[in-house]
Amino acid sequence: MIKRIRLYIRCLFKLIEEKFSFFFSSRYSIFIVFIALHFLITILRVLYVQHGPLEIDSEEAQYWIWSRHLQLSYYSKPPLIAYFNWVSTSIFGDTLIGIRVNAILIGLGVAVICYYLALELFQDWKTAVIASFLTYAMPFIWVPSLFFTTDSLLLLFWLMSLLFFWKALKTDSVKHWILFGISFGLGIISKYTILFLIPGLCAFILLNHSHIFRNRKFYMGIEIGLLFLLPVLVWNIKNDFVSFRHVQHLSGANDVSVPIKKIIFNLSEYILGQIAVLSPFFAVFYFKILKSWIRKQLSDEVLYLILPGILVFIAFLPVAFTRKSGVNVNWPMFAYGAIPVVLAHWAVVKKKTGGLALMAGTSFMLLLIISNLWVFDRVGIQKIIPAELDPTKKLTGWQSLAQHVDSLKANMPDTRYFVFSNSYHISSELQFYLDKQPTTYVLNCNNRMNQFSLWPGVEQFANKDYYGIYISTAPIGDELKLSFEELNSFTTRRILHRGAETYNFKIYVLKDFKGFDERNSHY
Repeated sequence: MIKRIRLYIRCLFKLIEEKFSFFFSSRYSIFIVFIALHFLITILRVLYVQHGPLEIDSEEAQYWIWSRHLQLSYYSKPPLIAYFNWVSTSIFGDTLIGIRVNAILIGLGVAVICYYLALELFQDWKTAVIASFLTYAMPFIWVPSLFFTTDSLLLLFWLMSLLFFWKALKTDSVKHWILFGISFGLGIISKYTILFLIPGLCAFILLNHSHIFRNRKFYMGIEIGLLFLLPVLVWNIKNDFVSFRHVQHLSGANDVSVPIKKIIFNLSEYILGQIAVLSPFFAVFYFKILKSWIRKQLSDEVLYLILPGILVFIAFLPVAFTRKSGVNVNWPMFAYGAIPVVLAHWAVVKKKTGGLALMAGTSFMLLLIISNLWVFDRVGIQKIIPAELDPTKKLTGWQSLAQHVDSLKANMPDTRYFVFSNSYHISSELQFYLDKQPTTYVLNCNNRMNQFSLWPGVEQFANKDYYGIYISTAPIGDELKLSFEELNSFTTRRILHRGAETYNFKIYVLKDFKGFDERNSHY
């Protein structure tokens, strides 16, 4: 069956090539079609964000709040995402599209950079075109191209760094070494993990281009990139190095011992997660490429593209052994950015473009379905992917919650009140969706420190006859309850997604805040 489908696809490609050979013989015509299709996909993404069902993610909302408080850096991440949000929302307003337009444009940028990276390395326009369109079929690119998080920026500047480093390697031009340094530096103030690029590049240089270690321009490029860290360092000096403490905690360095069952679970989750974000539909291609690497049959160009990603994957493996709180599958995701280029080159060289197109089309359709499972509920997809396993389940219901909180505010006897939660996720979502987007607060009840911990908090309202509207998924603790004079009202709000409950919020209106002793359990 699969062989027959592949045959049909080859015949279709051959027919198109014969019928439109006059058109495709022109490089200019190909470029026009290339630009038009990418532009069309960008417009469709804008329409999807504007009119689709998916609300803002809590991390997106948090980074948007950062843009309302511009600083040299922030608790958990460097500052670039806040600056991007500040610019985009200044143009489009504090709206969902005002935030996600960054991700959409970055998705377009990733496709274009993959095109130029393939063209630069392999000098073949067909490889370049295929690589650029493969970006739409890759889960690890799909997500940061729709949701604006630090992974979006990191992916973009990782690829830009690879492109300019290769150009610098081949031309030894000062301009390209500087452009590499700037791209690397922008990546540093996007997310610290781009620092893993340097060991990957050094490993590649050591294998095939050891003379670069004697080139002063190489070190100049790295130094330019590291200069971008200076504002982050200044901010951390003023804030007790909380970012570095946070990264240390995330690494699992503070975890004393992890049970063997947890280690096995973490490793399984990590490895299976990487298969998922790379798309299992391309597994055959990945296996053949790795097989060629083992046999030392890979070209210099392919090795350059895959070596940093492999080293980053290996670098995060020890975290699975040491981290009690589990692993995040997105950790090494950025380092796979050049995979579309590798797959495109492999398919063109081995004359497997038809098979690659079939796998890419299947992967794209599956991503489209998974992003919109609610559309297919009528045909019984719940039996295959129930609501509990829906990756978009946390992206609905926040507007409804905010409307309920707004109705409570409207019925309050006093205008002196503040909205707060014990979760920065809830507080971030509410600040975005509440009427007029007022400041919300996080009251830390022995939880992990977060950016809200570094800003003025609820303590400013103590003993001033303020009401507090507290929202949480857990019942209010006695200590917090006693920090108010009395409980004025209590309501609940169930959030349903595809017929299943995703959240059950407890909402308390409390009178006359007396003060609360906040505690951070860890970084």
